[in-house]
Amino acid sequence: MRSLKSFAFFTLLLLIASVGLVHAFMKLVAVGSRLELKNNIRSINVSYTFRIPKRLIDQSIDFQLEVTRQIKDMKLVLGYYSASRNGTTYSALLKRHVDLCFFLRNPKSDRLVNRVYQLVKEHGNMPTKCPFGPGSFYMRDLRPADIPIPLFLPEAEFMLELIYRSEVRSEPLVEFRFYGKLVRIVEKLFD
Repeated sequence: MRSLKSFAFFTLLLLIASVGLVHAFMKLVAVGSRLELKNNIRSINVSYTFRIPKRLIDQSIDFQLEVTRQIKDMKLVLGYYSASRNGTTYSALLKRHVDLCFFLRNPKSDRLVNRVYQLVKEHGNMPTKCPFGPGSFYMRDLRPADIPIPLFLPEAEFMLELIYRSEVRSEPLVEFRFYGKLVRIVEKLFD
């Protein structure tokens, strides 16, 4: 019995010695399959281009917004939904209501929204205060793979929903839905 333990121990040591260290980083990325966009053309006209290259983690989205009237107050409902195994129903994992004008005055008030907003600011000229408009705004080369996603979320199909409302008129201005799948990738840190 003792010789069996010694043999197993030496085999394990040999295995560890023969396997080099792996210098890699695990990351969870969103890979999109489709977008849905509805907008209230009396207030905001939004157009987009969704690029799906062969290497799916290189996807990018461009947005062009034409705001036709002054927006004094805007609310955001942000929802993240995970799909069932057959993909027919979605369960809400996160649903957040955000007063965007308050957030723009106090960006540290919501860490999650601030992380995404920083990416949006990096890639465009989105409004930085309320009221805003009329005017043209854009986001270029916004990559879903760059959005930080917590590793504890399951690799599953999802829907990200953003609904922007004018609080004064309580009407939806823009409804955006991004469908896709979360995928774990391993990036090499050193070659």
